[in-house]
Amino acid sequence: MSSNPNPNQKTGKRLNKRLALFGTAALIVAAVAGVALWYFLAKAPHDRAVAAFNAQLIAYEDASAELAARTDELDATIVSLQHVIDSDEEPLDPELLVSAGAAIGSAQGAREEAPAAPTLPSSTSEIEAASAQIPALVEAIEELGDYDDEIAALVEARDTLQTSIEQLRQVTNPTEAFVIERIQDLPSVTGVQAVTEDNDPNGNLNKQGGYTATVYLSSALVDQSVVIGSDIVSRGTDGGGAVEVYATVDDAQARDAYLGAFDSGILRSGSHVVLGTVVIRTSDMLTASQQQELERAIHDALIRID
Repeated sequence: MSSNPNPNQKTGKRLNKRLALFGTAALIVAAVAGVALWYFLAKAPHDRAVAAFNAQLIAYEDASAELAARTDELDATIVSLQHVIDSDEEPLDPELLVSAGAAIGSAQGAREEAPAAPTLPSSTSEIEAASAQIPALVEAIEELGDYDDEIAALVEARDTLQTSIEQLRQVTNPTEAFVIERIQDLPSVTGVQAVTEDNDPNGNLNKQGGYTATVYLSSALVDQSVVIGSDIVSRGTDGGGAVEVYATVDDAQARDAYLGAFDSGILRSGSHVVLGTVVIRTSDMLTASQQQELERAIHDALIRID
């Protein structure tokens, strides 16, 4: 015996299917709408905030790199001065080593570093707030690292120290030819003559502790007619002065001390001063101001850097 399906049952099943499909579609639409809302209300603003933050961070990094470059220039100038200090070559003026060290200390104290890079916060609002603060940070970094004065001081200290080192080299056991070339054309100097073993008045040329060269000079400020001697060497320092060259500072200072022992007596021979390993002497027939002027002229000629 056969039975036919209930028409109402078929209709109910179709309705249930339609309702299920509708419900699924509604869920899909709701999900899509939720995603869209999340994207437009959360994801997109967050991404824009991150992108803006990263763009500002590039400006920070550029400003920091420029500051680092300026600091590198300062450091390189410090190193160049320190290299001269560490060369173990003495300057004519030892105080320049002190001032050079002070210039380095001042420059090192002026070094500036960029503040730490800001980190990316987690929330959108925090990112936007952090991003808004970066321009002021960049501006502050751009104002750092003005080392012009420090670099100028370092360069001046380096060049001055190098010059002083070269000056000491020039007056450390210089040759006879060098001394003659430097003093023969000085104002008031009318002639120069170097000592040889044949005409050495003291007999100390090239002997232990003696001078390695001596160049006597005549001066227009001295009346040569009252000075005893047939030539410049035989007239000695009375005719104007002399430049005595020694191998070491100790030898030059010993000679200066020996001459100083006669300064207050009738055997005084004029002014005398040590320059490097050289003893500069001027005639006792000159006035004190004339002695000082000639002494300074010889000093400046011997240390002049051409």
